[in-house]
Amino acid sequence: MVSQNKTNKNYENRFVVFLEKKIFMDEIYNPSILSSQRSLCEDVVSALSKLQNHFSLVIVNDAITEDVFSDEYLNSILMECGIEISFTSKEMVSIGDPFIDHSSILEVIEQFSQINSIPPERRYLMQSGLKVSFFSELSHHGTETFLPKTLTFSFHNYSDLVSWILLHPKPSHNLLKTLLAGAKIIQEGGLVAFPTETVYGLGADATNQCAVEKIFTAKKRPLYDPLIVHVSNRDQMLLLVTELPKKAEMLITQFWPGPLTIVLPKSSLVPEIVTSGYPSVAIRMPSNPLALELIRLSQKPIAAPSANRFGYTSPTTAKHVVEQLEGEYDVIIDGGGCVVGIESTVISFLGEMPRILRPGGIDQKAIESCIGKVLLGQQETNEDTSTSPGMLPSHYATSTPLQIVEDFNDYTTRRDVGVLCFGKSEHVFVGPVEYLSPSANPAEAAKRLYQAMRKLDSLSLSLLVVKLLPETGIGIAVNNRLMKAAGSPSVVQ
Repeated sequence: MVSQNKTNKNYENRFVVFLEKKIFMDEIYNPSILSSQRSLCEDVVSALSKLQNHFSLVIVNDAITEDVFSDEYLNSILMECGIEISFTSKEMVSIGDPFIDHSSILEVIEQFSQINSIPPERRYLMQSGLKVSFFSELSHHGTETFLPKTLTFSFHNYSDLVSWILLHPKPSHNLLKTLLAGAKIIQEGGLVAFPTETVYGLGADATNQCAVEKIFTAKKRPLYDPLIVHVSNRDQMLLLVTELPKKAEMLITQFWPGPLTIVLPKSSLVPEIVTSGYPSVAIRMPSNPLALELIRLSQKPIAAPSANRFGYTSPTTAKHVVEQLEGEYDVIIDGGGCVVGIESTVISFLGEMPRILRPGGIDQKAIESCIGKVLLGQQETNEDTSTSPGMLPSHYATSTPLQIVEDFNDYTTRRDVGVLCFGKSEHVFVGPVEYLSPSANPAEAAKRLYQAMRKLDSLSLSLLVVKLLPETGIGIAVNNRLMKAAGSPSVVQ
């Protein structure tokens, strides 16, 4: 039996944060480190310390991590850090082996909660990979809702994760209230900042010219740069276009909802301000359930570019939006961090052959596996490719100059230079470094790109340097953003 910091735990009227045991396996367990030298990282300790002041903390036992280290061992480390915590095994032991008949962590939480009278609305689950799930009644709000019974949000760091939990003590109620307020604002011609899987958007009713004008004003965006219209279903999309080629329909079936935007001839329902006067419109269906529910509740297609000042680094958290656009929107919906992290792929069906105008979350190989050969950028065309947003040579920029380099050797001793590294580096830097993906995973690098750029940009440095990723998959899209942020595709030798 584990020695608990407090016995006879009373969960009545308490909110409970359940913690996946794998969090601690990721943070503590490393075969190359002696057991006596293992400890929790400072970020985790700080997060748990803040949470325990407001919530009961309970570690969810599971058979896999139990084989790695015992409750006794983990509890001893937590107690040394001043963390008061309980384990599901303490309560579950009374009904036998805590792992029998429980195929998932959610089932263990459900059983534990029944024993201790913890209703769904007072439960959070903190998971490995900087994720938080909560158990809501949001899905009961209408039969057509896009909101599942369990919503999971991702975050860039433990600080953001804890801040979100503390700001949302009743997450189901808070989110539903904000979604309803946001939908009403859209219907009334106002602006709503909301999360998608790619980046946060600044949205308005796409059929309301006056509302859309507010987007351009808030962002200081030039009127010649068109917007993407977001829809929540296929029927809504069909009202906005005059034709739907077979190959476009194939892509919609395969990749919607998701980070793919399709450019098609527009209908008269779409005001010219949305398309910058072009006879075509860019449309996508986001996969983020909050975005889909906002569109559903408003009953309007929503025109939405990224929720930041025009030309600057895109926002992947609500905090990023506030930093640049506070006061410019009527409602902001905080859905944690964006899981893709860079903008959608844009593909045009205006020419004889489909053409990718902007690389993004869906790569060329995946598209061609669905519909066959497509063209890329300016390849073999006289077609006007400015029908898509994000086509300007300079975009996504930091305030600090960003330079693409071939080697970091000249920058290792400079304290005034920030370094963006894709994977692990053999260099030792005296200046600040942000690792996009220690495991050199391009998808992880994409997810962290804008967050890392913003973090370095906030340090009042003279220069930021980065090396391009391998030119494959989503790495192509990451490189596209880096080259536009640098204002040049050239590499400093």
